[in-house]
Amino acid sequence: MAEIELPGIDWFEEPIKESVKSVFDGLNAFVESLDVFKHYRKTHFEMLTPQVSGVKILGMQQPVDLKSLYYPATISTNIRRRIYAADWAAVDARPGLRKVDKPKSLEAADAYIAKNQKVVILGGPGAGKTTFLKFVALAYSDKAIFTKTKLNKSQLPIYLHLPQIARDETNLLDAICKPLIDRKGKFAKDFYTRLIEHGECILLLDSLDEVPAAAKRSIIQKINEFSNLYPKCRIVITCRTADYNQVFENFSEVELSRLKPEAVASIVNAWFSRDKERAQKLLALLKNDESVSSLTETPLLLSLLCIQFRNDLALPKKKTELYRRCVDALIRDWDTTRGFRRDTAYSQLSDDRKEKIFEAVAGSACGDSINYELSEAFVLREISNEISRFSLDANDAKGILLEIENHHGILEKCSVETYEFSHGTMHEYFAARYFVAKRREMEILRKHYDDEEWHNIIAFMVSILDDASEMLNFLISKSRMTSFQNYPAFAKRLVHLLLLYRCMAIGVSISVPLRSEICSHLVDSQVQMLRQLNQDGIYPFAARVQSGVRQALFSSKKSRPSLTKILQPYRRLLNEIVISPVKEYADAVARVQEDVLSHEGVVYGNIGIVTCLICPISDVKPEFFLIQMKIHSEVMGKLSMFSAVRSVIMESIVHHSAAYPEIAGD
Repeated sequence: MAEIELPGIDWFEEPIKESVKSVFDGLNAFVESLDVFKHYRKTHFEMLTPQVSGVKILGMQQPVDLKSLYYPATISTNIRRRIYAADWAAVDARPGLRKVDKPKSLEAADAYIAKNQKVVILGGPGAGKTTFLKFVALAYSDKAIFTKTKLNKSQLPIYLHLPQIARDETNLLDAICKPLIDRKGKFAKDFYTRLIEHGECILLLDSLDEVPAAAKRSIIQKINEFSNLYPKCRIVITCRTADYNQVFENFSEVELSRLKPEAVASIVNAWFSRDKERAQKLLALLKNDESVSSLTETPLLLSLLCIQFRNDLALPKKKTELYRRCVDALIRDWDTTRGFRRDTAYSQLSDDRKEKIFEAVAGSACGDSINYELSEAFVLREISNEISRFSLDANDAKGILLEIENHHGILEKCSVETYEFSHGTMHEYFAARYFVAKRREMEILRKHYDDEEWHNIIAFMVSILDDASEMLNFLISKSRMTSFQNYPAFAKRLVHLLLLYRCMAIGVSISVPLRSEICSHLVDSQVQMLRQLNQDGIYPFAARVQSGVRQALFSSKKSRPSLTKILQPYRRLLNEIVISPVKEYADAVARVQEDVLSHEGVVYGNIGIVTCLICPISDVKPEFFLIQMKIHSEVMGKLSMFSAVRSVIMESIVHHSAAYPEIAGD
């Protein structure tokens, strides 16, 4: 436990005289005081540690050890819901700043806590508010953790769950003292009171948003009174952003930021601390799959992905199933698993009807382009239209919007004037559900298949449909490589081919013959494309690397600088196949590779085509892949002028052998 700077011990002399004089007879008062002080402090930490050392997520059987979950949490001093659109326009006008990076003024959360006396930490559902507060308590309790943080002064941490205080109808000081009084007697109050008065404590008050509405005013009053009575005591409060309305005087208000990649990596590695290989596989998947990686911005949904990956060794093939689970977590499970149900003024507004509202808002925001930032007037209009179908008063739209935002964190206020879905892909998922429900999937596909901004929605629609054959047949027709006039047209068809594979990998319900036809089409189209490049003197090769597939281009003619950009969709396709394997596709590759090698033409050109086909399926058919690459290495080894090409093949063999030592042999 971290050593704290002891305040003057004189104040402890009276309880010593009354309670321990007989035990410490002959010792001076200071020694007696110091000994009892340490004893009380030790007991305090014995009671605190079980409270804050673990976090339990979504009803999991065992809590996660919080010590291993340290990550660099950051806060924003710009609270998004309080910024006007005009202010965002000024932020967006700054050179090189992307819309998604709007909340600025970022700072390490622990550093901010260290230098500010009174702080309110805000954030959406599952943003990590409780985890962060428990981590702060744990850091002040454990010297090894404390040294990893930017906290600068040891203090006695006191952690209280505000809903419990509201239920007990007690004041804060009594709530702080009662557990130690029950264990050690009435002088425990003197122990806490003097430490608090001397500024040697940090009071951590969790979950203001979970306090029942009837008790909230009283709790706020108690906190303000305590803060005024003990101005030296450091206080940190957590609350959902949507549920907080500037209620505390002299408190700084900040918002937990979305997780950065390094924080995501830290959390994933903590989840799989005993299986580093699985951690790396999940991180590679998150890096390359945008539709999944967008869900990692909050600890709750990232933990849901980790639970899924740990239990099933993979994420669901059907991505809509993954999103279904995330929606359930935010709407139904998160509060329920903590034994909490938020008050509602709209008993007719079931969870299913809330989802219909999300669908209507998301789908109606998609016109010629997808509008991710929605005016409040637009959102209220769509809610009014939707709730009128449920026999609810259209005038209740404003209250329903506020309740939805407070309870679930799916549709959030991003400025004073605008709303957005908490994750861009969540918007796309609900929009896809909307279009399928309206039977508009083919209309949307024909209109937007060329626009990559719409590809997530298209893939979600394919996954939602009971029979997506019409959509998939359309994509087959648009991705044929039999004839193209120029390389820009060629690049477009690669984008269509990538979309077709994504639709297969996201999980589809189609007949076995159509599934086989699509997989053969995907393979044949690549072979045709690569042979065309060979005829133009360009020889693409692929190498298996730790993070996926690397592509190398060799040329017998003057290279075209634009070709690298044109082939970018193909590199994306190769890595999509790695992270989202389809068994039938891998089987189709194995069937055609001998035909490719026997095709008339230059040997190294045919081998290059085969490497592009089999490198992405190396994890599906590891032994097959290794055997084939060794054969190709021997062939290229006989052609001394092609040592650079052979080195690409050897790179694959080395990486694959390291990943599968049991089949590598000597």
